[in-house]
Amino acid sequence: MMRHTFSRGTGMCLSAGISALLVIVGLAFSAYADPLLRPDHGRDLEAVQAVHKAEHEVDRAWEVFHKAALGGTLASPAVQADVERALHESRELLVKAREAADRGDRASLQPILDRIHELTERAIQESQEQKR
Repeated sequence: MMRHTFSRGTGMCLSAGISALLVIVGLAFSAYADPLLRPDHGRDLEAVQAVHKAEHEVDRAWEVFHKAALGGTLASPAVQADVERALHESRELLVKAREAADRGDRASLQPILDRIHELTERAIQESQEQKR
């Protein structure tokens, strides 16, 4: 019986090739798992971009809040609680905004985005208020 053996270098190349193939296949499947990444998804690109912008606004507001909280510069515990409520509400609204964008429901999306903007602006302003 004849047995084929690979040289050490060939085995390593084969292993790397299989790993690369598995990564590519995994990425392809994950793209199809996300409905917004599917090529056949009839998404409203402007709506998706608006939600993405809102996500950045929320992230920025959290960063400003955390910097103030860690620096001990928040005006008061009441302000801290108010900012935290606003930021948590904005995160919850992001979920609703993504769902509206997925459905292509601009009528529902715009008020949600407006509310997110109001909440993040308020959170940033209150986070930047100095102790008296």
